[in-house]
Amino acid sequence: MKKIYLIGICGSGMSALAGLLKEKGFEVGGSDRACFPPIKDEIEKLDLKLYKDFSEKNIKDFKPDLVIIGNIVGRGNPEGEFVLNKGYEFLSMPEALRYFFLKERERIVVAGTHGKTTTASLLAYSLEKGGFDPGFFIGGVPVNFGKNYRLGNGNFFVVEGDEYETSFFDKYSKFFHYFPKILILKPLEYDHVDIFSSEEEYMKAFKFLLREIPSEGKAFFPSSSKKAMSLRHFSFSKNITYGKNKNDDIFYKLKSKGFPYVFEVFIHNKSLGEFKLNLIGEYNIENALPSIYLLYENGVKIEKIKETLASFKGVKRRQEILFDSKKVTLIDDFAHHPTAIEKTIKSVKRSFPDKRIITIFEPASWSLRKKIFQKELANSLMKSDLVYILGIKGKEKIKEKERLNLNKLKNDLNNYGKKAFIFEGDKSKSFFVLKRIKEDIKEGDWVILIVSNSTRLNLDIDLREGL
Repeated sequence: MKKIYLIGICGSGMSALAGLLKEKGFEVGGSDRACFPPIKDEIEKLDLKLYKDFSEKNIKDFKPDLVIIGNIVGRGNPEGEFVLNKGYEFLSMPEALRYFFLKERERIVVAGTHGKTTTASLLAYSLEKGGFDPGFFIGGVPVNFGKNYRLGNGNFFVVEGDEYETSFFDKYSKFFHYFPKILILKPLEYDHVDIFSSEEEYMKAFKFLLREIPSEGKAFFPSSSKKAMSLRHFSFSKNITYGKNKNDDIFYKLKSKGFPYVFEVFIHNKSLGEFKLNLIGEYNIENALPSIYLLYENGVKIEKIKETLASFKGVKRRQEILFDSKKVTLIDDFAHHPTAIEKTIKSVKRSFPDKRIITIFEPASWSLRKKIFQKELANSLMKSDLVYILGIKGKEKIKEKERLNLNKLKNDLNNYGKKAFIFEGDKSKSFFVLKRIKEDIKEGDWVILIVSNSTRLNLDIDLREGL
């Protein structure tokens, strides 16, 4: 097998898989309808055959030995139909990841609703600095690495385990294909309402994931999450709790408020001393605890662990500071759930106590585009001083009666005493948003916080250039 073709190559996971395949020596090609920065930049670096738009002619031209079908590809896609009709060998992205890269590696999977990307990134970086030369496959881009994948030659392979469906021919969660030796479970909260019909169905996926861990493996549980802790009895492996509770196997005590954080760490009530973390948000301390535990358990010296944590630069689009002046700070965040939005705004307030906050909110994830979180969104956004509400991404794909009501969201915020503005249609373009910002920040110092898991507006670039 020499040539592999990826349908939907410009997704974050598919582009990372393409990079891994190139590193392993395969000739790689693929197609997509749209490719935006930063993925576009990464694809261009790979120097692979990229076809713009989907057509069976692309596959005829490339002549692949294997086709990998991304989960954005549905029935009716011309390339997907061609693969099925002509009998090509094909795999889903998670199947390909396991088949080519996870066999004979010690798989560490990070799964849950909140904090997966940062936790996985910090773990991969920690293992690298600890001398373990890990492989990794992560949904975001760790700043220290500059890319979201790495083949590595060591025993460990870190995977961000997504609970979203695998493909049109496999409706189970992606993480079921990874079979972790070590699972780091993050806080759990009902999400992906387009895939899971109820909270019970959502939680069931994580119950079954715990069943995959071997008895000699490990499962980490965050004590801050009642839902995650409630699943401990489904595990047959060694359970390790982490958080702020003194009864946890690894816990911390905060020594300084605000950014950067200084905190003392305890493993089985033994103090490892004080650590420093240069990330916004106290919950990132919780994200760091499994890394500290695994490094300590594997014999890395405490001073080396402290040095590693202090040098971690975070993840692109996870509370990433894009622009900072005396008057304005611009922060980009990928929050895709009301709880994550609320935590982000609170963390920004603590880190910049003398500045007011404008939150630019775009309903882009499936969960936020629907009205299921209508009330929760208003409650989370009210922590901001001003709110700009952008139009719903792809709103025509959602029935009006099921869709988030932007006017109601605006009115609810107004009732809380908060100013809110809606930017829909042509008015959602960066020019109009920037014009409004310049009017609102004439007096005082401000943080402008972009909350969206979409890149369609390139708003961060336009604001950096315009402020």
